[in-house]
Amino acid sequence: MGVFDELLVEDGVELPKFPRERNPSEIEWQTKEIGRPAMQAYKLTTGGRLLRREREYREKTPEEKHAEAAEHGFDSWDEYASFCEDAQPQELLQRGIGVAGPDESTVDKELWLNHNMHGSFEFHGSSDDIEDGFYWSYEARFTRGNLDAIVFLGERGGGGPDDYRPDEPATVRF
Repeated sequence: MGVFDELLVEDGVELPKFPRERNPSEIEWQTKEIGRPAMQAYKLTTGGRLLRREREYREKTPEEKHAEAAEHGFDSWDEYASFCEDAQPQELLQRGIGVAGPDESTVDKELWLNHNMHGSFEFHGSSDDIEDGFYWSYEARFTRGNLDAIVFLGERGGGGPDDYRPDEPATVRF
C-alpha cells in the first residue's frame, strides 16, 4: 500500500455510468494524481470545483486530555502518555490506542480551500453495496479551476468503458 489522497464526491455530482439510484458520496474514493500524494483530503463539488481540506490545530485542554486518557482506561494523561512510551505496538493496538500514541494537539478548525486545479487526475473506488466486486475508475478534467468533464475509464485493472453499461455515455461534461 502506498500513499494516496482521499477524494470526497458531493451528493449531486454526476458520474458517467454510475447507478442513478445511488450517490457517489457513498464510496471512499482515492487518487494518487493530485500533485504529490500526501494523505490529503479533497472534495469535488456540485459546482465543478476541487477543494482541498486544511486544518488548524490547537493544544488539547486538560479536560480533553483527561477524557482521552479515561477512554483508554487511565486515571491521568501522564499515566496514559507514560504507558504509551513504554508499550509494545501490539499492546497499544489491543487497547485501541494506535501505534502513534497520544497527541497533545487536536483539530481546531477545518477549512475547505479552492485548489484551482488545471489538468486532470484519475480517481478510483469501490463499494460492494453498490456493485459487488466492481472497482470504479474515472478521470476528472479541469481548466483553470473549473471542471470540464468526468470520464468513465472502466474497472480499474479490468474492463474498459464499453464493457460496463455500453448504452450509457462514458463522459459527463460540466
